Amino acid sequence: MEPIEKLSPSWWGLISSLAELHQWELENLPILSTLTGRHLYYRMAEETFHPEMALTKALKDLFGGAHFTEKALRSRMREMERQGLIETITRQSDARSKQLVPTEKFHELLQAHAEQVRQSFDKHYLLIEK
Repeated sequence: MEPIEKLSPSWWGLISSLAELHQWELENLPILSTLTGRHLYYRMAEETFHPEMALTKALKDLFGGAHFTEKALRSRMREMERQGLIETITRQSDARSKQLVPTEKFHELLQAHAEQVRQSFDKHYLLIEK
C-alpha cells in the first residue's frame, strides 16, 4: 500500500466526493444508515433503472443473496412502507406472494440522490455518460 503522501490528487477527489455524498445521504436518506435499508434501497433502484430486472419474484427472492435475517429485512421494508417509499402488492400471477413496488416518492428521492452523486463527482471529475 502506498503511503498517503504518494497518492495522486485524483484519489483525494474520489474520497472527497464519497465523503460529501455520504454526508448528504445521512441528512436526506436515513434509510441508508442501516445495511438492510441500503440493501432494499439499492434493490429497488435496480428495478427502477432496469425494468427488465423487475422484482417480479416473491419477496423471499428479494431477500435472497443478502446475509441479513428475514426479520431484519421485513422490518426495514415496513419502515419504507410507512415512509411512503414502497408499496407491497399481491402478485397477479400468484396471490400467495407479494411484490415490492417503488412509489412516486421513491422515484423523486432516487432522482435527488442521483443528482447529488453527479454534483459531488462533478467537482473533481468530468462525467461522460456511456
